[in-house]
Amino acid sequence: MRILAAILPALVALPVQSQGFDTRPGDATIAARDLDDRLRGREIVFFDDGVSHFYNDGRYTFAYDLGRGGYAYGYFEVTDDSTVCVAYLNGFSRCDGYVENAGRLVMVTGDGLRFPIREERDAGPDPAME
Repeated sequence: MRILAAILPALVALPVQSQGFDTRPGDATIAARDLDDRLRGREIVFFDDGVSHFYNDGRYTFAYDLGRGGYAYGYFEVTDDSTVCVAYLNGFSRCDGYVENAGRLVMVTGDGLRFPIREERDAGPDPAME
């Protein structure tokens, strides 16, 4: 716990830049405040059973295969132009775009890969940091 508390300020301060992303016809960008409101305290489920958890306090986890394939931990920030950046505890960082198309939320990677969201739901109470 002490180690995490010591490195948390450094993680949050990491300079993570929006890298832009390709959009398609029908894609609607989402204002930063609206996207933050839509994600914070929620989890999104992808069609491959990956689950992104956006906790109220800025923590982020990604559960591979509903958690059966392991987890990645970090902190997220919603930036301009429909972009969400995550600074992972392992030092890796990434920014992805989120758009809405035909009523469905879609994550767009910097490489242009598109991952439609199967389900959006409440993430429940934030687990205590231990």
